[in-house]
Amino acid sequence: MSRLDRDLSMAAALLVLSLAVLLPEWARGKLVFWSDLAYLHHPWRALETQTLTAGRLPTWNPYVYFGMPLLAVMQEGLFYPGNLLYRLFSFGSATGVYQAFHAWLGGLLTFLWLRSLRLPVLSAALGALGVELGGIFLASRIFLNHLSVLALAPGLLLFFNRPPLLALLLSCAFFAGFPPMLLGSIIAAWAVALAIEGRGSMIKAWSFRWSQAGLLSLALSACLLFPALELAWLSRRAAGIRLEESLRFGFSPRDLWQWLAPWLGSGFDPASRWWTSCHVGLAFSAAAALGFLRLPSRARMAIGFFLTGVALLLLGGSTSISRAAWAFIPGLDFLRYPGNLSHMALPALALLAALGLPKGAWARVWVAAAAIELSIYAWNRFPVSAPEIVHSKGPLAARLQTELGEQRYLLSARALSDPIGLGHDPGSAMADWNHRLYGLANAPLRLRAAANFGEPLVPSLNFHLIDFIYSRPLEQASRFFPWAGIRLLMLPETRPVPAAWTHEGRSLWELYWLNDAVSSGYALSLEDGAALPSEISEDAWLPSARKPIELRRHREDGFSASGHGARPGWAFISEPLYPGWRVWLHTSEGSRETRPEPALTLFQKIPVPAGPWRLDFRYRPWSLRSGVWLTLVALLGLSAYWYNRRRPRGRA
Repeated sequence: MSRLDRDLSMAAALLVLSLAVLLPEWARGKLVFWSDLAYLHHPWRALETQTLTAGRLPTWNPYVYFGMPLLAVMQEGLFYPGNLLYRLFSFGSATGVYQAFHAWLGGLLTFLWLRSLRLPVLSAALGALGVELGGIFLASRIFLNHLSVLALAPGLLLFFNRPPLLALLLSCAFFAGFPPMLLGSIIAAWAVALAIEGRGSMIKAWSFRWSQAGLLSLALSACLLFPALELAWLSRRAAGIRLEESLRFGFSPRDLWQWLAPWLGSGFDPASRWWTSCHVGLAFSAAAALGFLRLPSRARMAIGFFLTGVALLLLGGSTSISRAAWAFIPGLDFLRYPGNLSHMALPALALLAALGLPKGAWARVWVAAAAIELSIYAWNRFPVSAPEIVHSKGPLAARLQTELGEQRYLLSARALSDPIGLGHDPGSAMADWNHRLYGLANAPLRLRAAANFGEPLVPSLNFHLIDFIYSRPLEQASRFFPWAGIRLLMLPETRPVPAAWTHEGRSLWELYWLNDAVSSGYALSLEDGAALPSEISEDAWLPSARKPIELRRHREDGFSASGHGARPGWAFISEPLYPGWRVWLHTSEGSRETRPEPALTLFQKIPVPAGPWRLDFRYRPWSLRSGVWLTLVALLGLSAYWYNRRRPRGRA
């Protein structure tokens, strides 16, 4: 059998394993619909599909956090090729295939990389098994952006010295939606490459090729990169993350034993303790130990140092040394969750296991044992439900769709930080997640929320206003609710409320409706509008004389407001004043573009003339338009390069 035939046969075997382990639920008509998959990834993809189906690019999300960019958040993976599945099929049908395919892709790229090092087929297969069926990929089933980046990460080593292919892979990995994991994968790839062959001349050549690939990938991904950089700069994450927030979801020293086998740690549950799901199995680990001993001393020292560093970071705040590392190493203040870094060890471990596999007849037995062991660990580890759950909105959402209109609701801060379903079994718990509007579940239902949870890149002004409201007693915060377009308050239990609120009983939450008239905009007199403060504060003056303005939203990234006044005045609009929004004022005398002024930190006010007027708002960010043009130019340039490279040369 030729080398190609052997490689194709093993690639097919890896595919069969992935399908056999990860698709039984899908084959039975069931769906893993748990945690982030339920209240983040499904809403992102559902809203995007709705918008694309209507013929629009999903650039803005008016339904979460008072309104914020959608495409720029990156995690939804709009431009990632793998997400085409969700454009063609329902979420329930696409998800199982997506998960199994990406697990296989990660194993396949690992296998091809190890084969490129001239390792035997079975050795490369063992390294691939630890990736494809290991605990890290298993836990990533509920984090589709993590899974996508991890599946592509082995390609960094496979295409390490091939700039055009490396650039395409880097761009796809960035489009997949989790840049911190891509950065960690790049560091891991370089660590392994340096350990294998880190001569000075090679490092210089590698740096040049990676510079070429990096520049090309930046241009290819500019359509997402430019809006994402703008959002990141304007988000609360731009100033870094508090240490205590960064250190959540870290390992304890005992959890490190789970690398060998899940039952050696403090508890194996990839559905709820995803950050400690990292096992590669006893058979794989034994081979990795043998491979470590077979390394040359310099390579052994380099890989040992790197793996020790990864283990130290995984411990997060559980030891004084690891806590100090997180506190003082530059750049870590922009990352969350130590457990998210476990993937950095995978390339080194895959290489060690491949190097350590015994030769001869025992090799097949060893690989088979690893496949069986890892398959047992991965089998049926997540709660499942019927795919119809994604279309079940529940009685509360159905009611709000008819009564709330363009106004917003506000969940209590305690509810947002406790997304655990109240069901007595996994199925009812998943339905509860869906029906209670946790996370971003309100977005595809077109319900507008003042606050959500799960999105890390919330613009800092949005976060400031949300924090201002949550950090004050309801008696003080209530006077700002009409100006923020908030009409409904939803609490976990009954509580005394000011007279301005009416309790209407319980529908999943305790519902409190504001008695005052609430609108998304108000017409103000010339004097009151000018006096409305640009920043919100406890003693901020709010005009008592205001006339509601009705907003008509004809698309996610556009709306209009109209009015009529006997005298010139101001229009207050409770929509975020975010870069990229453009406003046109239409009057009987003509039309012109106008520039809003900030009001109450997040919102905007616009001077309007006497008589009838209309304001048209459109989100057309320069960052997106310039990024799209650069991406198109880069694609044309890359196409021309490949065409001229492949074209047969004529005779001289």
